[in-house]
Amino acid sequence: MEGQGSWLVETKGYGIANANGTKVTPDTIFGIGSNSKLFDILATGLLISNDSISPPISWTTKLASVISGWNLTDPVASSESTITDLMGHRTGMPAHDFSYFVLNDTIPAMLQRLQHLKPSTGFREVYQYNNFMYAALSYLPTALLPHQPPFASYVKDNIIDPLGMNSTTYSFAVANATGRLADGFAREGVNTTADPLAAGIPHALPFWLADIDDDHNTLWGPGGVLSTVVDAARWLQMLLSNGQDPTTNATIIPSSVIQMAATGVTVVTGNTPEPELSPPVYGGGQVQWSYRGHDTVEHNGGFPGFFTQITRFPNDGVGLAVFTNEDPALGLGFYTNNIIKYRLMDEIFGLDPVDWNSRYKDQAEQAALSVAALTSSPAPFDASLPFSLAAVEGNYRNLGYGPDIALCAPSVKSSNCSVLLARLNSTFPAELAQADLVWEWDSRMATYVSLTHFDGPLFNVSAWVPMPTGNASTPFWAYDSGLEGNVAEFALVEGKVSGFGIRGGIWIAGPTVGEPQGTSVEDRSEVFFDAVGW
Repeated sequence: MEGQGSWLVETKGYGIANANGTKVTPDTIFGIGSNSKLFDILATGLLISNDSISPPISWTTKLASVISGWNLTDPVASSESTITDLMGHRTGMPAHDFSYFVLNDTIPAMLQRLQHLKPSTGFREVYQYNNFMYAALSYLPTALLPHQPPFASYVKDNIIDPLGMNSTTYSFAVANATGRLADGFAREGVNTTADPLAAGIPHALPFWLADIDDDHNTLWGPGGVLSTVVDAARWLQMLLSNGQDPTTNATIIPSSVIQMAATGVTVVTGNTPEPELSPPVYGGGQVQWSYRGHDTVEHNGGFPGFFTQITRFPNDGVGLAVFTNEDPALGLGFYTNNIIKYRLMDEIFGLDPVDWNSRYKDQAEQAALSVAALTSSPAPFDASLPFSLAAVEGNYRNLGYGPDIALCAPSVKSSNCSVLLARLNSTFPAELAQADLVWEWDSRMATYVSLTHFDGPLFNVSAWVPMPTGNASTPFWAYDSGLEGNVAEFALVEGKVSGFGIRGGIWIAGPTVGEPQGTSVEDRSEVFFDAVGW
């Protein structure tokens, strides 16, 4: 909060930072997830403001002209997409996050996959949140500057260090060495339809990016920053000061760049369910709307085990950051963080407090019931169906989703599947017993995916990541990857299985985008995998 020629800053820590009982302090380091996107946009703005780059770039520069290998499925989006289109999430591409988080990814490899990902709308039609586009923007320093700096180094040298954000980094090793890095927590065994906010069994998650130190990694631009609320306070002061260092008044970021990031480019949704909020518009790593009459610029950030929000009120000279180490899966981190955030906002502005706790509990219950309603009751797979499970087994390919997957049927006991099935039988016997088909995925989002039959060529989809329990008798628990409610459908050509598609939200489209339509399985699938044999 800005005072009379000075800043009034309050930083507090509450609760547990680590599984060993260490308490949260203002210097505890959290993964801030998509609040990293603003670092990406401000770095892009510094390049746009750099007179030494020839030819110069602008917010309307087309990606195809500056990044080799840029190519989308839609030829119009591929040729016409500008920096502003990418940062405003309006390329026509849905998130496709299960493709984005392929293990050991690089930006050049990621760019090659983009042309194989199915768009869900036409170019510039609607808002669709997309991490790929921020990964592409993070490649600009390497692509444009003669010394080809990696993105993380460029941000450190030009933003983090000049601003004195001494605990902020992209490096797990650096953050971990301080002894101040929080554990992210998730909950096992929550019955979401009975009580979605129940405590369950809390587990500390292994840090999601612990094995990534590549400066060119695809995760850094959209979500790689680790920081503290002390540094977030300094970050907010710089933003509220239109790019100036709050101590020295030196310009860190040109004010025009700060303004551009906060200027709405795309309408997120034309209305909101909350009467206190105006319809949001998205700029560059920033959402602009109002809260009970106060203009607001903010963003949230979800990350396995963490959820954060950084909010500022430019006309009031006020900033607020709320960092929590509660996992966003099942919505828990989101609800907890928002309840805290809005309660603080009501307090700051002297407003009668809204009962956000009850309101979000109702929303959580409705969301859980909606997902449960989308999952059909399993039905036995029998010989009257047009294909056998043995015929379905084999390798399947979608070039947008990384290496081929090997689809295995536990009941068939194929030699090609023996290693996978033995591993699952020893770690997740309950999940294996319920599955008609299963595969192992090269993805951080989902290690294992299972299909359970319910009607004809249709199967329910579920996915999980093994997480350690610390218990030798049951060493792993199944961290939900969020694919419940999706349906897999197999396609046949002349009686032979030619592939299968998944629909129901796996591509994570915009809030106004409907399901794909068509007469063929491939047409009505969000993601389609071609059969390629063993």
